[in-house]
Amino acid sequence: MDFFWLVLFMVVIGAAIGAVTNSIAIRMLFHPYRPLYIGKWQLPFTPGLIPKRRSELAEQLGKTVAEYLLTPESIERKLSHPDFQKDIVVLLQQEAKPFLSSDKTISEVLEKVHFHEAEQKAEQWVEQWIDKKYRTMKDFYLDQTVKESLPFEWLDKMEVKIPEISDYIIYKGIDYFSSLEGRQRIKKMTDDFLAEWGKLGSMIQMILGNTTLEDKIQPEILKFLKSPGTKELMDTLLKNEWEKILDWKWSYVLTQFSDEKALEKGKAFVLHQLNLHSLFEKSVSDLMKPFEEKIIDDVIPTLVKKGGHFVATRIPVMMEKLHIAEIVREQVETFSLERLEEMVLEISRRELKMITFLGGLLGGAIGLLQGVIVGLFS
Repeated sequence: MDFFWLVLFMVVIGAAIGAVTNSIAIRMLFHPYRPLYIGKWQLPFTPGLIPKRRSELAEQLGKTVAEYLLTPESIERKLSHPDFQKDIVVLLQQEAKPFLSSDKTISEVLEKVHFHEAEQKAEQWVEQWIDKKYRTMKDFYLDQTVKESLPFEWLDKMEVKIPEISDYIIYKGIDYFSSLEGRQRIKKMTDDFLAEWGKLGSMIQMILGNTTLEDKIQPEILKFLKSPGTKELMDTLLKNEWEKILDWKWSYVLTQFSDEKALEKGKAFVLHQLNLHSLFEKSVSDLMKPFEEKIIDDVIPTLVKKGGHFVATRIPVMMEKLHIAEIVREQVETFSLERLEEMVLEISRRELKMITFLGGLLGGAIGLLQGVIVGLFS
């Protein structure tokens, strides 16, 4: 009977020693958090293993995550996987539908994303764009002649149009001088002419008798305008003037009128045609309704497919720029020791309890063996 109690006693003592020893060893992984001193002498095994090696642990964990967990290859495979892309397409379609059917105006949507005074800024951008394009063109063509700067097709068309312009001028001249207004203009001119000649003018009027001078001049003017020689003369004059214009440099042309005023009028015309106010006051649904089906069914899947490929091919560069190992290391180092201990225990609490139990089991087994040996040899 004494042998039985001896063995039982040694088993209990061995189990208790094994369990307590393992429990203390596990606790010493984290505790104490800081070194303990007796006077100036630091107690051994303080602080605990993990607090003491936290920097090394953080660095090694960062390397492990970057080299084995979040690798460019694994992320690229995930982005390129059809199921992942399908999920992204469905998500984007679900998000896009409420937006495309929104009653909010374009201005309100832009205000919501902190893009203030969008209409005014758009008008300013258009004006600046026109200014920039005009200045560039002006600097480029300033020292060129009209002939050098205009396309050959335009020059050919203008030269072909000269006879038509000549016909138009003569036709309008005949129409004018055949009208009452044209007759009155001739009368005024003849009256002014006779008045300047004084008595000689009165004598001419007396010679003509009841026939006025304009009655004599008007048919002659019309006869002159209808003459084939007049048409030929007009063609020649216009052609000569056109050839002179072609030799003008744009620097000279621009001195003949204010290009700045023309530019301002051009900008006002473009802004009027664009009608940006009407555009920004439209609702998203009104603006996007003609394109909604295409955006949902075609644009979003295409963007996901091409965007996924684009991102996947650049993952190695992005990962290198992100410095994943450095991010993990910095995050782990910022954790409080209490939080770090809590994380480890949440992951491995069951296993740590099993280690404690195993220590007790081994201690009990050793106690049993010792008891048996002591009993046999006593």
